[in-house]
Amino acid sequence: MERADIVYCLEALRRALYKTLVVAGVASLLSFLFSKKLALLLIKAVHVKVYYFSLPEVFLATVELAIYTGIFLSVPVIALIAWREFRPFLERKEIHSHLFAGFAILLFYVGSFFCLIVALPNGIGFLLSYEGGVIKAMISIKRLIAFCTLMMFGFGMAFELPLILLLLSKLRIIRSRTLTKGRRYAVLIIVIAASIITPTPDIYNMSLLAAPLYVLYEFGILLVKMSEKRASKAGSPS
Repeated sequence: MERADIVYCLEALRRALYKTLVVAGVASLLSFLFSKKLALLLIKAVHVKVYYFSLPEVFLATVELAIYTGIFLSVPVIALIAWREFRPFLERKEIHSHLFAGFAILLFYVGSFFCLIVALPNGIGFLLSYEGGVIKAMISIKRLIAFCTLMMFGFGMAFELPLILLLLSKLRIIRSRTLTKGRRYAVLIIVIAASIITPTPDIYNMSLLAAPLYVLYEFGILLVKMSEKRASKAGSPS
């Protein structure tokens, strides 16, 4: 990247962050009106009985959930803001910015709902399987909400892997040949990332994220190869 591109991206990032904070703040305030119902829906989705251990805990938990929900629902608007701010730069790099933003939104929500529907119930169920006899789980509502929302955001961001690889390819930082040869290192990095994002470093929970991430890595390689092929055709003389 040239110096002018770096300066432009930093300035665009500053403007995008300011607008994002405003949008997420408004969405969080509106989400607070429904935060109690959202908390009940989340608890039902993961099939867990929760408790609170201090008087303001439920209120603080719903405030935290409202903030996360506001950000979560703002993702399409945030993507639109980023698209408008970075559009000239992306188009100079021959990236179809509207498609890029659309797929970024889609992958984020697919990852988040995959976490909510598959990973969280299975992961939490596995952890609760150690309960028995004199060992009883008493899960704080505040900690459960923080745990679930962070997991959903973690999965949503992790599912952006194909687009990250495509962007790095367009910036001439990586090539498909490098990604193909580096599969074994990619597997190691994916396993490490899965162990950080998932609740426990056991194989069962890690595989809930590592397996789809590897599939997305292969899909990313396919996207990069298609992009390189298109670029070589455009650059070859007719």
